[in-house]
Amino acid sequence: MEATVRGLCIRIYLSESDKVDGQPALTAIVDLCRQAGLHGVSVVRGIEGMGKHGVHSAAFISLAHQLPLLVEIIDTTERAEQGLRQLLPHLEHIRVATWPVTLHHAEAWQNTSEA
Repeated sequence: MEATVRGLCIRIYLSESDKVDGQPALTAIVDLCRQAGLHGVSVVRGIEGMGKHGVHSAAFISLAHQLPLLVEIIDTTERAEQGLRQLLPHLEHIRVATWPVTLHHAEAWQNTSEA
C-alpha cells in the first residue's frame, strides 16, 4: 500500500498589480515562501478573472497588468501551517484560502530538506 502524508494546500489570490511589503506581490510572496521553507510552490497566471473591480481579461490590453495570479503551495501540514503563520502578516489585504490534502509518495514530501 502506498504511504501518504497529511498536507495542506494554501492558495493566494492576487492580481499582477498587487503589492506586498512595497514590492510586486508575486516576487514578495515567492521570496516569503522560500524564507519560510515551503515546498511545492507554483504560480499560475490567469487569462481572465472577475473581482470587485470588474472583469480583467487578456483580451483588453489596457487591463493586462491586472490579470489574476494564483500562488498555490502544497506541503506537509506542519510545514504549511508554520509557513502560513509567517506569510499571513504580510498578506493583510490579499485573499488566502486553505484546505487539507493527501500527499502521495510520503517519502518524497518528508525528505525535502534541500530547496
